[in-house]
Amino acid sequence: MLERGVAAKKAKSVFFEESNTIDIYIEDTAIGYKKIFKTILNRILGEKFLINNVYPLGGRGAVVSQWENDKNKRNRPRLYIIDGDLNLILEGRDCQPGLYTLPFYCIENIFLCEDSLINVMTEEDPEREEDELRKLFNFNGWVEANNELLLRLFVTYALAKKHTPTLPSVSFGVSKLIIDNSGFVDETKVNSRIAELDSAITEVIGLEQLSIQRKQILDRIGFKSTLKYYVSGKDYLLPLITMRMKSIVDTRISKITMKHRMTSKCSINELNDLENFILM
Repeated sequence: MLERGVAAKKAKSVFFEESNTIDIYIEDTAIGYKKIFKTILNRILGEKFLINNVYPLGGRGAVVSQWENDKNKRNRPRLYIIDGDLNLILEGRDCQPGLYTLPFYCIENIFLCEDSLINVMTEEDPEREEDELRKLFNFNGWVEANNELLLRLFVTYALAKKHTPTLPSVSFGVSKLIIDNSGFVDETKVNSRIAELDSAITEVIGLEQLSIQRKQILDRIGFKSTLKYYVSGKDYLLPLITMRMKSIVDTRISKITMKHRMTSKCSINELNDLENFILM
């Protein structure tokens, strides 16, 4: 029944063939995400393809399954897009003809873009100019302060997913790990969370294996990696950015409105390889 429902969602693309010259399938079914993807994809592919619709299928498994079973005989270009998720940490990025894995955790990670963030803040502040707000936010300082702590936490989340999948990992709210509303995580709280998960993982694989596997991951992704790629933008980075922004600028901008406004301004350079994986 579930497979039939996903197939029905995919079949909708047939009814919009005249308004699209490429069929693009995504995971996200939440309100607003079709528009987010459509805007970003038009910025990347708009000169070559007509994109008025994208098709949410509801989760990584659904998208991968439909890609695997793609029997399109109509010679229409199509692309299936999935999040990097914790798989990016555990296995690395895997893109194949027709299947595009985002180069970061999820689409929200693309909004970790200083210029687009400061642009939104400037629009929201009735008095202060861009330079002053840029200095107050101190984007590079914010990244540096959170980077190592959140990377270590998400490497631990990845190992927990592998060895103790019933334990909550990314779903553990970032609000439980912050210092205050300034957008910084608390070192003591993060280390405590890591130690708690380490204890559970150790019960399954032992301390030595935990150390070996953690080092293997860090050797592969790099000790100096940026949180932009491996930390959840949806659940961790954007909530922290929004906290920091609202501690500086008096604004009631909603999460989805902020995302939509950043969609047309953020850098898309990291998605420039997307066109290479379109299935023709």
